[in-house]
Amino acid sequence: MPTFSLPRPAVVAGMSAIVCLLTTVALAAAPPAAPPAPAAAPEAAPVVTIADYALNPGQSQLYVQVYKDPDTLAAGLSHDHVVVATGWNGKVTWDTANVGACKISITVPVSGLVNDEEAMRKKVGYDTVLDDSDRATVKQHMLDSDQLNSGSFPSITFNSTGCTATANGATVKGNLSIHGVSKAVSLPMAITADGKAFSAKGNLAVNQSDFGFQPFSAFLGQLKNKDEMKFTIDVKGAVK
Repeated sequence: MPTFSLPRPAVVAGMSAIVCLLTTVALAAAPPAAPPAPAAAPEAAPVVTIADYALNPGQSQLYVQVYKDPDTLAAGLSHDHVVVATGWNGKVTWDTANVGACKISITVPVSGLVNDEEAMRKKVGYDTVLDDSDRATVKQHMLDSDQLNSGSFPSITFNSTGCTATANGATVKGNLSIHGVSKAVSLPMAITADGKAFSAKGNLAVNQSDFGFQPFSAFLGQLKNKDEMKFTIDVKGAVK
């Protein structure tokens, strides 16, 4: 019986077609490749809530008002006074997440106190002006041994002992030292702090007699000051 065989080129072509077909089927049946996993999100930087600030005297004001006693016979010869602190320094550590851990310190040189500048008298609402001679006399009395006694007690200082948060700032507690006598005080303050800048405003009334000296008096008491004096604090600073 005669036999027939395909030419070799035809066999090769047929095998190639079968391989291609099987490959196509396999690729079609294979599951799609999984997408690459997303890159991990970078870790958020920690939020810094605490900062150290240096107070700037050039952008701040610290002053005290002392009032005459209007009930004395010579009250018409006396004046209310305003005294501004100069040459002082202060620093603050403030944590917006932990206000109770506040640290505030201010040191005022008594020799740098400036009394009764005309602009300041107008600022606080006084309608009289003291000439240079009267101002010098007032300063001499203010620094005398029976008043601030600048020779023995050259500085007025405040150091905080704690703070309690309020709606617009904090109640600041601390020790105020005048004439070598330290007293605990507490004052509400409007405070802002953002890690770059700090500001605080508040007022404090104290009695001179609480710090070991009596209000100025002359003419056997016919001219004298009231015991109370009022501090105004308006300070600004920047992060160190």
